Amino acid sequence: MIGALIPCRTGSKGIPNKNFKPFLDKPLFRWTLEAAIKSLLFDKIILSSNGGFQNLEPSGNLIVDNERPPELSDDKASLDDVLNHYANVYPEVKVWVLLQVTSPLRTGKDIRKAYELMQKKQFDSVVSVTPGTCMYWVKNAVEVHGKPAHIATYHIHKRPNRQEREKEWFLENGAIYVTPRYILEYTGCRLGGQIGLYVMPKNKSIEIDDSIDWKCAEMIARNGHGLV
Repeated sequence: MIGALIPCRTGSKGIPNKNFKPFLDKPLFRWTLEAAIKSLLFDKIILSSNGGFQNLEPSGNLIVDNERPPELSDDKASLDDVLNHYANVYPEVKVWVLLQVTSPLRTGKDIRKAYELMQKKQFDSVVSVTPGTCMYWVKNAVEVHGKPAHIATYHIHKRPNRQEREKEWFLENGAIYVTPRYILEYTGCRLGGQIGLYVMPKNKSIEIDDSIDWKCAEMIARNGHGLV
């Protein structure tokens, strides 16, 4: 049995109540819900909220949980904890697909292909990514001689050129995580074992964190840009 988990809590701060805010012609969460339905993959689709769904009723394979525990509904709650909670509630589900509402441009075809990648290549879990060329630094990540020091996510003495980065570097885009139950039971995490990368183009990989992300995602969705 395959289950989709769509976390959709209220109370976001960067964009107030963003999961339920209209994104073009419908609430943001509906873009992810409709993609899950169109994937034709799931035996159960679980919408998880802490009271955000007032006029949405369960139907067919859709489960609407409006009573997510408070300890799993604040800013400090991790999605791994939320996923483990529902894995305990629904032990019959053998593979979970976590779909974040903040990735509205991922499609049903993407969801199915990410799952099929795990099956075909026999990966233990799968994460969606997009080609990334950024050379990141982490501020105050360690201490050196008692002072905060920054670290780079690349070898500073072997700086890769852009062409090398385009072929080999990928950014986790937050759109799709495929996790078998045995990985959750063993690691408590959505990713583990041999991890497959489902590569998505940049036009589908915007993760909405702020108003600029929102405007960019709406522009892409409005114009289509190959979102199939």
